[in-house]
Amino acid sequence: MKVQIKPGFLFPTQFWTAELKENIEKLQNEAYLIQKNDMVGVRKSNSGLQGYHSKDIKDLNNLPGTNQLVKQIINAVNAIHQISRQGEPQLTNFWINISGKGSSNTPHTHSGLTYSGVFFIKVPKEMKGGRFLFYRNFNEADLMSTENMGLFKKGYQLQGYDYPINTILPKENMLVVFPSWVPHAVEINLSDEERISLSFNFKLNRTLSGFK
Repeated sequence: MKVQIKPGFLFPTQFWTAELKENIEKLQNEAYLIQKNDMVGVRKSNSGLQGYHSKDIKDLNNLPGTNQLVKQIINAVNAIHQISRQGEPQLTNFWINISGKGSSNTPHTHSGLTYSGVFFIKVPKEMKGGRFLFYRNFNEADLMSTENMGLFKKGYQLQGYDYPINTILPKENMLVVFPSWVPHAVEINLSDEERISLSFNFKLNRTLSGFK
């Protein structure tokens, strides 16, 4: 008697994308204005001489395009949360990334938060590198490695759950939201053009979620 084997999945992780319709040219100009007013920025996961990470943006008075974008992001994240959860996530911080040639963001997480995400403001016309990367949990990636599990059979077509890394190809006006604990990174930008994005974090408002 032949046994029927049924595959299942343990703990799949959701992420969400949306195509917005923001004024990209205005957002690009405002990103460069932010950089002009804060040339030093901060050094966090950004790597490379041409990698710029702004300080957290606090004042939106002279940034109408960014102000409108942030409102859209807040609406989107709240809609995502309310599909299955009670309460209301609150925006904690957001910043601009400008990645010139040779720059990247090393793998990291945003621990202690609820949702993180990125909105792509400028993507090189001939993009080389610069993809957004999601990693498996680092311990899981080691256990799933071919060294531990064996090589894949010749001709087998890998599925999303087989990869230690999943990639997202950036597009202008694309919003990506994901749980803050998911390890993520940006690979090296090999294009001559800069890549610009706005990144953000949300934390659950515990009072509105029934917590004391």
